[in-house]
Amino acid sequence: MLIDRAGPPGAHDSVVLDNPAAGAGLVDHLVGQGFSRIGGLFGSTSSTARERRAGYEAAMARHGLEPSSRTVAPNAATAEAAAARWLAESDRPEALVLSNGLILMGALRAARTLGLRVPGDVALAGFDNEPWTDLVEPGLTVVEQPVDEIGAQAMRLLFERIAQPDQPVRKVVLSGRTVLRGSTRRG
Repeated sequence: MLIDRAGPPGAHDSVVLDNPAAGAGLVDHLVGQGFSRIGGLFGSTSSTARERRAGYEAAMARHGLEPSSRTVAPNAATAEAAAARWLAESDRPEALVLSNGLILMGALRAARTLGLRVPGDVALAGFDNEPWTDLVEPGLTVVEQPVDEIGAQAMRLLFERIAQPDQPVRKVVLSGRTVLRGSTRRG
C-alpha cells in the first residue's frame, strides 16, 4: 500500500492526490488573477513533484503561456537559495507555483529577504495547507490534500488486500481543495 505515491503501474495499491489537476488548478487561479509570467519551482526527487509540474505545464500551454520551471532539492534551504537567485533576475516571474510546503516556505523567505511584496511583486501559490500558511501575512494560497480521506481509503484498500490478496491492484485518486488566501490576490 502506497500513500501519496503511486509507484510503478500495477505494482501496488495506492491512494494519491490528483497532482496534475492540482498543479493545473493553481495556474488557472493565477491566470484568473491576471498573472501571465508564472514560474514553477518543483522538487527534484518525487513523483508528486513531477506530476504537479506536468499539470503546471499543461495549464500554461492551455492558456497560451510559456512555462518556465526549475527543479530543486525539496527542502526549504535549497528552495530559498534557488528562489532568491530567480527572483533577483530582471525578468523574474510575476507568480510562482511551488510543489510542496518546504519549497513554498523557502520561496517566501527568499521574497522577504529580497524585500519583495507578496503578492505585489511576486504571487506565491503552493501545496500543503500547513498551519503556518495562514499565520503569515498575507496568508498563502495552497492546495490542501484530503489527508483524512487519503488515510481512510488506504486503510480500506489494505484490509481488502489482506482479505483478498489476489485481487487486481487498485489506485484511488482524490481531489485536493484550493485554499485561496492573500498571496495570490491582485489589486
